[in-house]
Amino acid sequence: MTTWTRNAIEALGPITDVRTTAAIFQVDPDTIYSQIRRNEWTTTRILRLGRKIRIPTRDLIAALYEPEFPAEPAVPSTRETPVNVQVTGVKPLSQCGCHLAPSPHHALKGA
Repeated sequence: MTTWTRNAIEALGPITDVRTTAAIFQVDPDTIYSQIRRNEWTTTRILRLGRKIRIPTRDLIAALYEPEFPAEPAVPSTRETPVNVQVTGVKPLSQCGCHLAPSPHHALKGA
């Protein structure tokens, strides 16, 4: 019986099979196969390669162990910005030397 340490899981390579995953979680492989068939397996991603099912070992490590490094602080999303943001300190076009191009719709009004 293998003792599944973090190093032992990493030594499996980038992916492993369902039987090894079952051994790591100490459950019967049929339990995992059944959950995969019923779309109930949410512990890891599932890679279907033809008839073969593979499990990313990185997902196993993430499910079983704390991350080695603390997570990066979240970047605020644009949804947190208030909708009614008032822009201040903007010069009118006449002061900066910019000119608006005539609109094609503007010419149709006089026609």
